[in-house]
Amino acid sequence: MSFHNQQGMENILPIAQKLCENELNEVSILDLRELYGQSKTSFQNLNNISVKTENSIYKNIRNLTKVNKAVFTFTKIINIRKYANQFDKFIFSPGGFYEGLIAKSFVKNSKKTFFIEAGVKIYLFLKSQKSLQPKNNFLNNVAKYFTTGEITKNNLENFTGEQNKIFNFGVPRYSKIVAIHKNLKPFNPEKIKYLLFLTSASKYHEMSWEEKWQKAVIEELVHSSLIDGFVLNIKVHPRDDNNYKKFEQKKNVNILYNTNIETDILKNDCIISGPSTSIHEASLLGKVYITLWPFDKYENEYMPKISATENVPELISKIKQLNKDDSLQKEVYSTQLNLANKFINIDSDLSVKNIIEHIIN
Repeated sequence: MSFHNQQGMENILPIAQKLCENELNEVSILDLRELYGQSKTSFQNLNNISVKTENSIYKNIRNLTKVNKAVFTFTKIINIRKYANQFDKFIFSPGGFYEGLIAKSFVKNSKKTFFIEAGVKIYLFLKSQKSLQPKNNFLNNVAKYFTTGEITKNNLENFTGEQNKIFNFGVPRYSKIVAIHKNLKPFNPEKIKYLLFLTSASKYHEMSWEEKWQKAVIEELVHSSLIDGFVLNIKVHPRDDNNYKKFEQKKNVNILYNTNIETDILKNDCIISGPSTSIHEASLLGKVYITLWPFDKYENEYMPKISATENVPELISKIKQLNKDDSLQKEVYSTQLNLANKFINIDSDLSVKNIIEHIIN
């Protein structure tokens, strides 16, 4: 089993722990975070699970040149073959270059591989994200692929042409969120005071156009009239290494590093974001959101028009509208929640059990 980021770890660990309840299962976890330039955290409660790590001469193997890919593959060929010979199944979340090499080796040995989605594939919905799009045959060496929700399953089937290997059981990393959602009281409009702005991993994904826009919009936000009447909490994405500390001295502006995203959402009244999976998480946690995104101006499945803005003045106006109009706030939340239920399976809290059944059988 492998992962290379926080989201993948939240999928893999619960499944590994459940599999280890059967003493006949030998479970090993391959922690690939270092290969993909990710920060590492320690593990807890890993009884009977061995953990392996890998390193590389490259800081991040995500976007290597063809020559560097060949060099990297050569240095890892022994490990790749060893994994495929030693283990019967390969379960990974998310996918990546190295995971693809391992999966291919397993298939060559007539062994099955399983891919668990770490987050919604936004490239399926927005033209601006096409640079993140893999080849449409990327599931060739995968026996079964597990998605976050129904709409992703449908779009991914259309993209890949695969009709029999994509399953919608939700994923383990959303177990906590849907459990909270099922115990929430009905939505009740509230006065908006605390705003949570979510930065993206545009720099990590080498999307310089988005990184440039994000820097400019944050600069505009913290110097706008918004912070005269609201508290702006800027939640820094785990893969965003831009320095926002210069804004910490601004009145009513807080910079949140290494904090828990669910806790941050619950502590704030309204979420501001681009096309992030977190907007749908916010809906399940009982919060309204406003998207700030000047790209993909056509109507799309990912960001509802009722809560979309393209610039900071529009954003400020939308926040003020929601703050004074309870019926609008209810309408916006209802629209957003209906959409969230399509992207995140409401029974994700059963995903560990359902995914394991499909892996074992």
